[in-house]
Amino acid sequence: MARPPKPIDWDLVEVKMAAGCNGIEIAQDFRLDRDTFYDRFKKEYGESFSDYSARQASVGEGNIKFVQYARAIGLTKKGDNSLLIHLGKVRLKQREPSTEVDIGEDTIKQFEALMNQISNLQEKDQVVSEEASST
Repeated sequence: MARPPKPIDWDLVEVKMAAGCNGIEIAQDFRLDRDTFYDRFKKEYGESFSDYSARQASVGEGNIKFVQYARAIGLTKKGDNSLLIHLGKVRLKQREPSTEVDIGEDTIKQFEALMNQISNLQEKDQVVSEEASST
């Protein structure tokens, strides 16, 4: 006689997928082998874990955006600002605008040529000054 299957809280599975957890992490929560979990998932949802979880991860990212927006305009006081910033950077690839200027190779060459001209002029000026002071 086979033992009964371990229970899976499918609502929790969906929340974990929205949080970005992968199948192995979720399977471990229920003390299941990953293949067993994937098989039971396919039986429960009628599609593969990877297809469904990609959509759920997108739901999680949308939730992060919504909470950031709600906090920003004062709709809610829920949510930790530091964590919202961290999740935005990690999950949504949000970044501060860069203040660095991308300088092209031609500009660098022109700058170096100009600096060489200035250096040459300074050397000539020094030679002229030395000749004038020696006479």
